Amino acid sequence: MVWMRHADDTKNMKWVLGLLIALFFMAMIFLQFLAAAVIGFAATVVGLQILYLDRAGKKLVFQNNRIRKRLLYGGDSSWELVFKNEGLPIWNGQLKIWFHDAVEPKGDSAVSYGDLVEVDLPFTIGSKQTIEIDVPITGKRRGLSRIQKMELLIAHPFGEGSITLEYQPAILHEQLVFPKLQKYPFRYTPSRQKPGQFNLQHTLFDDAFQPIGTRDYVSTDQFNQIHWKASVRMQQYQTKIFSTVANESMLFALNVSAFYGTIHDLEDRIEELASYIENCFSAGVPYAVAVNIRSAGKMPYLYLSTGLGQKQRQQALELLSIISKNNATLPYRTMLGHLDMHIELPYTTYLLTDTPSDALRFITKWSGQTELTVLPSRKERDLA
Repeated sequence: MVWMRHADDTKNMKWVLGLLIALFFMAMIFLQFLAAAVIGFAATVVGLQILYLDRAGKKLVFQNNRIRKRLLYGGDSSWELVFKNEGLPIWNGQLKIWFHDAVEPKGDSAVSYGDLVEVDLPFTIGSKQTIEIDVPITGKRRGLSRIQKMELLIAHPFGEGSITLEYQPAILHEQLVFPKLQKYPFRYTPSRQKPGQFNLQHTLFDDAFQPIGTRDYVSTDQFNQIHWKASVRMQQYQTKIFSTVANESMLFALNVSAFYGTIHDLEDRIEELASYIENCFSAGVPYAVAVNIRSAGKMPYLYLSTGLGQKQRQQALELLSIISKNNATLPYRTMLGHLDMHIELPYTTYLLTDTPSDALRFITKWSGQTELTVLPSRKERDLA
């Protein structure tokens, strides 16, 4: 059953209908035809009212398609609710939805209950009609918001009484609010000793897919670097000149674990990392992200492999958006140990941890392998 019907008023109306029928027969027995006509009319109205409330909404369909919208902190979006009705029309109904307060509706029609927001909406739909109800919302804080519950109150159009339809399946509409982007100091240094994608004048590596010109051949040039068409045109051997490249990839390892829970400044840390990700996206720097939140799969923690571009940015911000204080965490040194064994360290590594002593072993080991930067909490940095 898609809609669960709550029709407490209908029981009382059935008692009233039974009483009116009994009075109707009594009036007919005593030949009180005028009273019988009045009672008969009232019984007809009550009967039609019961019939309407029993059938209204039975063929109402909510299009529960899986939709995830993404918005920045303070950005605008909307819940798009589409209904199709093949049954009796519904007039002057009231639709109620409850969703997580990561987003908030525009206007003053909302009521908050803890971390849930309730919104009441007018609802009218005719027979064989499809309508779409848009609920404009704004990103309030980082997180994932889902519609937890939806109810439709249907009132009788010509009298008292109403029923409530409660939607039973899980609603698949979601709003993902990305973290707030702050401005934090950011630095990176390309490595001349590792091949990569960053253009640099002095490096050991060439990008074979980016020829930028030719020069006269010398005896130390490799045979496969000769540009034959240019050699024929110039009547002299010409060697291809390639764009020189260097490695500039980065790793951000965030520690959110504190004792048996998460750190107290979780939101500040996530906003800081989100800002670094935004800087990498703007500068075109490839990066990887690791967070010691337990996860199923090949990596036992949240991990985004090295990449760059819009898709990488979206995946990284999504990863940070779903982190909650209720998530199970992994010891930071355990995550670093797994990274040490399973990945090749990039040229630049950021360790974001409030307790650098937990990573002291890897700080010592990695200092000779990567440009390592340890970022304690903002409070400790300000004191320093």
